[in-house]
Amino acid sequence: MRLLNILLLLIVRLTASEWAGCILQSDEDKGVVKRDKVTPVCLTIGRDGNWARGEPYSRYSFKPVADEYSRFTVQGSYKSMLSDSQENFSVFASSHKKLSFLRWYSDKEFGIFPRLTAIVDVRDGEVQGIAWDDACVFCDAKRCQENTYTFDGEQVSLAEPTKGCYYTKEECDEIHSKGGDACDLTLHVVWTGTDTNGNFLTSSNKRYSAFNPKQIRDQLSDAINSILPDVDWPWLK
Repeated sequence: MRLLNILLLLIVRLTASEWAGCILQSDEDKGVVKRDKVTPVCLTIGRDGNWARGEPYSRYSFKPVADEYSRFTVQGSYKSMLSDSQENFSVFASSHKKLSFLRWYSDKEFGIFPRLTAIVDVRDGEVQGIAWDDACVFCDAKRCQENTYTFDGEQVSLAEPTKGCYYTKEECDEIHSKGGDACDLTLHVVWTGTDTNGNFLTSSNKRYSAFNPKQIRDQLSDAINSILPDVDWPWLK
């Protein structure tokens, strides 16, 4: 898995009406997907969940290689947005002219949903859409909540996964106070379909939901316990 932590290429403040896609203004991006070549992916964060109002947002762009399983962490995102107070923040992923549905990063009713996996669907080198993977592999059923919405804030019902895991605000505060980054917003990216040369993109087979959920929770538990060894986390039961 290729890790792309702290690869922050661009942050902008725009209104929703100005969104023009996730495109790199360079020779690296030809507007088509080619396996083993850079293809831009963006993560966009805004307050609240109704983007129809044209609220300002921040966009983080990075350059994963198509068909590599990549991870991008917005380092310090919990500290900068949520450590002092909890507001509602929603996010979507995009690549070229296609984008995902919304998911909450922070929801006042439940807490923080820090982990996302975007599945970029490509046909003959053209991005067809972006689906969210099942994010409930990171926790037990008690912490698994619906977390997929339209851009006017309405919950959607889809054949694809729509749920995710959350930490409570109190848990994230404790993790943050001990120097942990488990509540920073993290986007995993995988690919499916065919590139511009007809090559099959298969990294979607490496997404977390394709593996044993207990093994994933055990790995996450080990990482958190290395920082907070004396805390019994119900999130990972």
